[in-house]
Amino acid sequence: MFVGRKKELEALESFYNDDKKKVCCVTGQVGMGKTTLLKEFAKDKKHIFHIAYPTTDVGQMVLFARSLGEIYEMPRFANTANLQVLKEEYEMIPDFTELMDMIEEKAEGEKLLLIIDGYYNFVKADASYEKILFDYITSKWANNNIKLIVCGDSFLAMEKFVYGKKAIWKDTPMTMVELKGMGFYDSCEFFPDRDEEERTFLYGLTGGIPQHLSKIEGDLENVAKELFLKPIHQAGLMPEATMSIDLRELSYYNRILMTLAQGNVRVNQISALVNKPKDVVVPYMNTLINIGVVEKNNAITEKNNRKKTRYGIVNTNFLFWYRYIAPNIDWYYSGKIRDMWSELIEPELADYMKSVFVRMCKEYIRKEADNGKMPFTVDDIGNWWENDEDKGTSSGFDLVALGKCEDKPCTVFGRCYYNDEPIEMATLKDLIEMTKHVSASGDVFYIVFSKCGFHENTLTVAGAIKNIMLITLEDVAKL
Repeated sequence: MFVGRKKELEALESFYNDDKKKVCCVTGQVGMGKTTLLKEFAKDKKHIFHIAYPTTDVGQMVLFARSLGEIYEMPRFANTANLQVLKEEYEMIPDFTELMDMIEEKAEGEKLLLIIDGYYNFVKADASYEKILFDYITSKWANNNIKLIVCGDSFLAMEKFVYGKKAIWKDTPMTMVELKGMGFYDSCEFFPDRDEEERTFLYGLTGGIPQHLSKIEGDLENVAKELFLKPIHQAGLMPEATMSIDLRELSYYNRILMTLAQGNVRVNQISALVNKPKDVVVPYMNTLINIGVVEKNNAITEKNNRKKTRYGIVNTNFLFWYRYIAPNIDWYYSGKIRDMWSELIEPELADYMKSVFVRMCKEYIRKEADNGKMPFTVDDIGNWWENDEDKGTSSGFDLVALGKCEDKPCTVFGRCYYNDEPIEMATLKDLIEMTKHVSASGDVFYIVFSKCGFHENTLTVAGAIKNIMLITLEDVAKL
């Protein structure tokens, strides 16, 4: 059963129905479900689906010819050491131009999708392939209904070959679809029968990565062990394996990510901990941003304030790994799986889950506002903080949204609490007091999200003031 990816499917359908665009590029890290998405999209459409394997020009053409199915029946080579037999079989392989002409014949004037998954493997096999493909799509097939979808895991390779400044396709009108981790609500379709806390944990642990979501079975500890705590040779999709597609040398990237996962989010902090000057750290950070592993944040009302720049790990799955596993890799290698869970992970889960909860609350605000269930609309959402340079600390809001209320600007301030105590009135007062430090536009709304609800006096005060909203984990996690 195919789950989620509604917006991505809509983007692909829009491309399919757009007579002006001939090329679509689909990117995303390993495990995000790119191939599954494309198969779901193409299943009721006339299409050719080729998954490119890293091989030579001859090997690639053999596989591509087989992908054509009924257009051309590529024989399976005999398992023989007879050079004459092999030579005769290799001579039977059509060249790429012949195969492209066969595709045109198959189209017969109808709309047809040519999908090449692992595109960089395809064009690396022979430099002429992308030139031939480009010529057919943009010139020979310019007036017919054949459309090209290219797909790949490597952001840097796809940039080089598809949409970068030196790419042959750079000036071609193109639809871009990037697959990231699924949101909370789509992820929950994989485990709808779990309770609110379990859904929150499972979403955080998997990071909404479909390949991880599909493995969920048993209690929470067993899920964690299945995804992360198995012996190294049995482990599945580890962050290092994902990043190695784009990055050759991982040592400093791993160290930077461990530093980020431990809460050190400013360049000067990272620089000190990895023992590299800032002008060396920043290019590393930019590379991690380019491949979708790290994000750069500025306070939402001060986006040009460089002093308020901080970084974070995009996916909570990566955050879990670099917070708990990578810094304790010696235990991981030695198989101390039970000790890792009981001594290192379980005691700190509430703090880790706070970051997951913030992401859920952000998605909740957008969803409710889009559905007209909030007294405001949301144009932009982020956060805001101020730095204490002497102490090296920051304080502020988990969420700040900018939008409109009754067609006038408004600002929404939010804090999220994932602990085992109901929220008291003092917490609400602290939130309101902190807003005095921010230049807010128009009406102001205050939202407090809480895992364990609210004290009665907090509920009483909030009930009397229309611009204060108290929202529980049960509200957020409700499907």
